[in-house]
Amino acid sequence: MSGSIEIPLRDTDEVIELDLDQLPEGEEVLSILRQEVAPLHLWVTLALEYYKQGYVEDFVKILDASRTDAGLDYPNFEKDQMRALDTLAAYYVQKAHKEKNKDKKRDLFTQATLLYTTADKIIMYDQNHLLGRAYFCLLEGDKMDQADAQFNFVLGQANNIPSLLGKACIAFNKKDYRGALAYYKKALRTNPSCPASVRLGMGHCFVKLQKIERARLAFERALQLDPSCVGALVGLAILELNTKTQDSIKNGVQLLSKAYTIDSANPMVLNHLANHFFYKKDYQKVQHLALHAFHNTENEGMRNIQ
Repeated sequence: MSGSIEIPLRDTDEVIELDLDQLPEGEEVLSILRQEVAPLHLWVTLALEYYKQGYVEDFVKILDASRTDAGLDYPNFEKDQMRALDTLAAYYVQKAHKEKNKDKKRDLFTQATLLYTTADKIIMYDQNHLLGRAYFCLLEGDKMDQADAQFNFVLGQANNIPSLLGKACIAFNKKDYRGALAYYKKALRTNPSCPASVRLGMGHCFVKLQKIERARLAFERALQLDPSCVGALVGLAILELNTKTQDSIKNGVQLLSKAYTIDSANPMVLNHLANHFFYKKDYQKVQHLALHAFHNTENEGMRNIQ
């Protein structure tokens, strides 16, 4: 059993206990929260629980309603206001990043902007808020300097890994590959248990710096940490294909095929497979893969640099 959450009943000492393993309909919980003017922190906790269990629509409804209907009669409620706004904004940013329709993407970004702007007026220099806003600026693509300033501010307070990775991303985009590598290494020193994406980023830096063997080691380490890391599979595949021996080409295609089974819609995988089949003169496969890649990249904004 994963536990329960108690919602206090107004003007009594009684509570309603919700079993997290058997959450009721979202509308029912929303009605209880409103009726009892439950404290905001309970709204946020319950919304996240619905999200974890895949009830995303209920998650959005609860957080949205909490902005006007939640109880704020307790100390430091402002932190929970920030948490509610930033959590909902981050959801819209994530959804926008995956959205391929240009108009829908813009609408989602607008919703996120309004939420972040509202949060600015509560605790502007909250660390998590600044990080969320900074990554939002990166994804929008044309606010690199604004993102950089926010990462710098957070790093001025503490050696923060998300900020270091953000700085690495910005440096890589500016073609400062040594600088990007330095930020990745600093993140790794700060936390040796960093996710595979850090090793992947280092691998890309090594490739750009022509340190091919070190790139290979970084991609292999990323795969040890996460066997389904598509970026690392593609990185290794490109190194193999560029070696241009019969065996290395075979290995490269096998790696791309493995990446394709993990993510058949990944444009990077599709493009490289299309290139391979072009040289093999299998033009039917080239056309299929190229069209599939185009479909998955058109209307997309800036991608994350891992």
